[in-house]
Amino acid sequence: MLLPTMLKSLLFLLFPLLLIPQESIARSNFVQKLGFSKKDKTKFGELKSGQGLFQALQSVSIDSALALKLINSLRDDVEFSKLKVGDKLEATFNDEGELVRFAFSQNPAEKHIVKLNKMTGNWNYSFQEEKTFWHTRVLEGQLRAGSTLQQDLLEEGLKPSVVNEVVNVLLLKVNFRLNARVGDNFKVLVSERRFNKSVIESKVLYTAYAGKRAGSHEAFYYEDAEKSSTFTAHYTKDGQALISSGLRYPLSHLHIRSGFGWRLHPVTGQRAMHRGVDLRGKTGTAVHAVADGRVIEANFNEFAGNKVAIRHRDGSKSYYYHLARRSVKKGDWVNSYQIIGTVGATGRVTGPHLHFGFKTPEGAWMNPLNKRMIATPKLTGLRLKSLKDQIADIRGLMIDLEISKVARYLLQEIPNKKDEFSLDWEFTDFYKVGESKINTNIAQSMEI
Repeated sequence: MLLPTMLKSLLFLLFPLLLIPQESIARSNFVQKLGFSKKDKTKFGELKSGQGLFQALQSVSIDSALALKLINSLRDDVEFSKLKVGDKLEATFNDEGELVRFAFSQNPAEKHIVKLNKMTGNWNYSFQEEKTFWHTRVLEGQLRAGSTLQQDLLEEGLKPSVVNEVVNVLLLKVNFRLNARVGDNFKVLVSERRFNKSVIESKVLYTAYAGKRAGSHEAFYYEDAEKSSTFTAHYTKDGQALISSGLRYPLSHLHIRSGFGWRLHPVTGQRAMHRGVDLRGKTGTAVHAVADGRVIEANFNEFAGNKVAIRHRDGSKSYYYHLARRSVKKGDWVNSYQIIGTVGATGRVTGPHLHFGFKTPEGAWMNPLNKRMIATPKLTGLRLKSLKDQIADIRGLMIDLEISKVARYLLQEIPNKKDEFSLDWEFTDFYKVGESKINTNIAQSMEI
């Protein structure tokens, strides 16, 4: 009698467990192996004025050694040169106080995540992006007495950084101090990426200015096919760069892995002065001389690896470290944008990249990004053709926006994330909805 009674009691205790799906048990065991549990706690923080990412990580209880490991794991996906006050951090710890997840976001729609896989000990990176929309609008008007172009654009709701971009582009063609007059006309086409009714990114696609003293000027935003391309910039309709500079970029794309100044060395973990910037690049990518000059160093050492140094006409010097190979030798004269080597991982490094340094004519190290550099004085070949195509799209878009004012022609928002059923552009049926509303004179003036 005792044994059957005990079996009944045991079955009574085990019965609820039998109702749990086996796949749920397996998933729970797997999650525990990865280091997650219901007792995980998340600490939230943000980048404050005067902080770098390293200091911000410590503010959410991440120790120095682990902070350095996280930064190194994010260097190729987060451009640290674009850190700003208010960037968000999340650090998740398990019930043993061990960090199991870290997330970093520079806007509410995107999040860079690294998770600890306890089975391998590796930090696995992933990128999370919410659905956003690009909305385009035209801002135009005339300079008024007692006002400025900056004030007028700020009143239209543009962020100060976007206003500065517009003004800086126009300053290359217009001398506002001498030639700007009341009644001068301006026009700006802005594409804004929106998430939950907030603007999280802006592109100035077109700027124009016209006045009796200033003359008429247009600038177009060219977006290169390569991500982070140094050719992505503002140009005239003929492909002339709207930045005047004698310096060219050393790489065809720009992604800052580590900036100029004091930092924790990615290999030694010690605080040290970084006398240059580290630019991301694949092994074998061409490295260009930033200006004409004489090669004064072309050698190898255990820290810089294969390196080249060039003295330029004004006495300044540029330095290129960790090259896979050198294409020049000491004493050679090189021309601006000539290939002097290729990106590599020689010397004391954690992976392939270009360390680019710059000295003033007086011999002081300076942040090379404080020098104004351009990809090219003028676009040519396929890039010039692509600019022409993009200019045609920009002009067509402005016509569409103008028609929409009088024809109830609705230019809908463009999704940033496409699915298999979405289109790049979505319009209402113009001919059914708005044809009868078009003002003939307006249509004719736009050569429709």
